[in-house]
Amino acid sequence: MAAKIEYVVVDGCIQDGAKIVKKGEVFMSSDKEVLEQLVEERKIAPRGKLPGKDEQDDGD
Repeated sequence: MAAKIEYVVVDGCIQDGAKIVKKGEVFMSSDKEVLEQLVEERKIAPRGKLPGKDEQDDGD
C-alpha cells in the first residue's frame, strides 16, 4: 500500500467545507483532482518539498 502524501498550504488559506486551512498547516483531501489543481496553482506543496524563496511568488 502506498503512503499517503501530506500537503502543506504555502499560499494564503484554503476553505474545505466549513474548515479553513491556513498557510503552514497540513491540508488533506481525498479528491485527487483538487490536490492536483492546488499544486499546479502553487497553493499547496507536498510536505518536505516546500518551494524555495526564489520560487515563491511574493505578490509583486
